[in-house]
Formats: sequence, C-alpha cells, structure tokens
Amino acid sequence: MSAVSLKIPTFEDYAHFYEKRFLDEVVYWADDEHHELSLNDYAYGRLCAQTEGEILERIIVVNGEPVGTITAREYIRRTCQCTLGIVIADPQYWGHGYGYEAIKQFTLILATKGIGRVLLETYANNKRAQGCFHKIGFRKRRVFFAPNTGRFIVQMTLDLKPPRPIGEVIRPNDPRWKNPKS
Repeated sequence: MSAVSLKIPTFEDYAHFYEKRFLDEVVYWADDEHHELSLNDYAYGRLCAQTEGEILERIIVVNGEPVGTITAREYIRRTCQCTLGIVIADPQYWGHGYGYEAIKQFTLILATKGIGRVLLETYANNKRAQGCFHKIGFRKRRVFFAPNTGRFIVQMTLDLKPPRPIGEVIRPNDPRWKNPKS
C-alpha cells in the first residue's frame, strides 16, 4: 500500500485537485452540489473557514500527491462532537484504503483537540464506505430518508478515546511544574 499522510492545506494543494473535485461522480458520492466556484473562491473559502475556526481540514496526500480533503465541521463544545467529511477528488484513488488510513490519522488529531465523538453520514447504497467506516469502529446510529437528495442516508458514530500521555505526567503540585504559556 502507498504512503498516506495528512497535511495542513495550502492554496497549491486545493489547486492540485480542483478540476477533479467537482466531477459529477465525485459530487454525487460526496453528497455535494455542483458549484460555480472559481479556484480562488474554493481555495480561499476553505482556508478562511479554517482560520475562522469553522472547520478543521487536512489534505489527504498519497505518495506526495494531494488527492482530497478530510474535514471536521459543526463542532459542538457541549457534547465535544463534530461531523466528519471526506472527499477523495480523483476516482482512481477510490477503493485502495486511502480513506481508511486518512480517517485513522485524522481521528487521532481530533482526539488531541478534545473531540470525543465523530458523526458522519453516507448514502445507504455506499457499502464500500460503510465497510471502511465500520472497520475503523464507527457504528450505525440511524438510517433516514433525505428529501433534498431523494436518497436514504446512514448516520454513523465513533467515540474517540482521549490520547494517553507518553511518559511521565507532571501535575501542578510537582516542584518541576511550570505554568503553561498563554
């Protein structure tokens, strides 16, 4: 299997897969709509949403090539949960386990940010994605009909464990304790 990694997005990453991102097949499976967005509107909109804290997004990179995005949105502080979205923009990269690896890596990032539950939705006929999500540990929460798409949707959840510290933990009553910088 090829090396999958995540990176903080740049304009160039979005530009790399912009043309393929809005292909009919990608839009269909991403539960998205066709947009008349220029590259600048798309890329700067995504970068701005991250700066404003509306989303947390990473670029999925396969063998050094940006192939899509993985996004956490609709973060609810009260319940420490968010909604996950993943789009691999080029169908040639579908079905090879890249989404699985990206989600595993991204859930670790989310856990370190204090997110305890991840929700996602996929079309009921997208058995390949559901198998991937189930293998990671997502469980079916509910199935519902979405009138706007005319399709059945499967909603799945995953509870994240807080990361365990590696090594010794120093607490405020320890003489070695130093106050964190603001």
